[in-house]
Order: sequence, then structure tokens, then C-alpha cells
Amino acid sequence: MSYETHEKMNFIVNPASHSGAGLKKWERIEALLKEMALPYDVFFSEKSGDFQRITAGLTERLGEDEELFLVILGGDGSINEAVQGISNFEKVRFGYIPAGSSNDLARDMGLFRTEKEALLSLAEGGREVPMDVGCLSWKVGNDTLHRRFLVSCGIGYDAAVCAGVQVSSLKAGLNRLRLGKLAYLLIGIGQMLTVRYNRAVMRLDEGEKIPLRKMLFAAVMSHRYEGGGFCFCPDADAQDGMLDLCVVDGLVKWKFPAAIPMALLGKHGMFRGVRFYRASKVEIRTERPLWVHTDGEVSSGELDRITVTVLKQKLRFVY
Repeated sequence: MSYETHEKMNFIVNPASHSGAGLKKWERIEALLKEMALPYDVFFSEKSGDFQRITAGLTERLGEDEELFLVILGGDGSINEAVQGISNFEKVRFGYIPAGSSNDLARDMGLFRTEKEALLSLAEGGREVPMDVGCLSWKVGNDTLHRRFLVSCGIGYDAAVCAGVQVSSLKAGLNRLRLGKLAYLLIGIGQMLTVRYNRAVMRLDEGEKIPLRKMLFAAVMSHRYEGGGFCFCPDADAQDGMLDLCVVDGLVKWKFPAAIPMALLGKHGMFRGVRFYRASKVEIRTERPLWVHTDGEVSSGELDRITVTVLKQKLRFVY
């Protein structure tokens, strides 16, 4: 069957994802594209920022009546970069083939299919769903900066783990053994030895300020999973226009190493000091600067004041 008259797919590929497994996956996909006579273009990332630059270039030049079918092949960091570059969400159909080590978006969306199954679904139009896009905002001097996310944003312990993973050689070594997501667990265990309580104030929507006297972290989630399968917000729904929060505040420190692994099963709420909230806007101010991440990326660095909002059903996600 020929698909030459079907919508052209524009692939952006991270060949280095999962220690080179991304390139091998693309080679298999490209062979299928040619075998199935599917129309496509492909662009490769070489360094940090390329996904955003390529996506911006593709979306900015769209005509009034044009649409773009964009397909990302990489990990959660790749989709995070790509979504920064979209300038006209209403004209972009966003597909994703997971090729990372954590793949938390894929885990929540059930995207673990064979390359051929994924391509057939996309070639036939796929299922399009409107997906929420989160937005982190913070100030640098008089300027307000923004960073979008699809999966999650966090401040404190979970972001410190992400920062540790980004500079560690452990993830690359485990990726070669197809065990990359264990890096988050192992580095997380190490971070538990030095984690400190933090005083903070949180405000949800326009409600009263909530004092957090012994905060370890706050995860603001659009999807259920982060960090390679930790189900911090079991009830998160990326189509409801709301942000789900898991806030760890007042948990006895010696129980922390037990509570975090239980999050792999979504059972960490059994511990006193683990609380869940839901809001469309979250403001958090901490006593001292802490690491902050968006989809596992720590490009914003350490901050002491953040605002997180949601762009309701902003992304046209296709799978």
C-alpha cells in the first residue's frame, strides 16, 4: 500500500538518545518509511538547543492555511526542547516515538509499540487528543522568563536528582545496559543522604497561602509519571486543564527512603507528610534557592520563587 498522498511527517531525531540507541531506532524507522513509501523529511539534533531551534524554524514559516505534522524521536528532554520552539500550536500536529531512557510521557500515554505499529498509526492520521501544556515562570532581575513542559515540573529533591543525573556518567553507562531509568533511582538514593528540609510558602490559584515548614520537594504534574516511572500524581490527567501536585512536607527523614520507592507503585500517599493538591496556578516561594526542573531538564537552575500555570489543551498530540 502506498501512502504518497498522505500528510508528510517531519521527523526531528536525537541520534544520541539512550547512548546511541536513538540512531539505531531511526535507521529501522527510515527503512520502514521507504518500504511503505511514506512522505517525510528528517532533521537531526547535534547539541542542546537544536530541537527548539529546528522546531521554531519549521513552525515560524508556516503559511496561513498550512499545517505541520511534527514527529519527535528522542526522550522526555527532546520533547521538552521541541515544545519550546512551537510558535503556533493550532497549526502543529505533534507526534512522538520514544527513544529515551525515562520515557515518562510514553509510559503515561501507552506509546510502547513496535516501530511499524507506531508508523502505521501516524500514517493513517493517528488519534489526535488535546493535551495540556504546563508553563514555569520565574524572574531574573526585572525580566520574567518562561519554560514550557509536558510531563512535570518540580522544585527541591526531585529537581536535585535531575540535576545530578545530567552531570553524572552513571546514566550513560546504564543506558548501554538498557537500564537508564535506574540512574534516577540510584542518584536519588545518594541525594537522600544530604537532603535538607526547607521552609516555603505555597499558594494555589487565588487561595490562602499554605506554609510548608519542612518541605523536601514539590512535584507539579500534568502526567502521572516522572523520573523513569515514579507515579507521584496517580490521578493526573493531561486533558483536564489542571495541575496535580505531590508535596512532601513534614515527612520524617528516616521514612523518606521508604516513601520514594513506594512512588513507583503510586502508594507513597500512605506516608504522613505526603500530600496531594490540584490547581490551575501554583506559586511557591522558598527560604533559599533550590533546583527546579521541567521534564527532567534543569535549565532554569536554582530558584527561590516560581509560578506554574497550565495552558489548557494547547497541544494537538497525535499517537
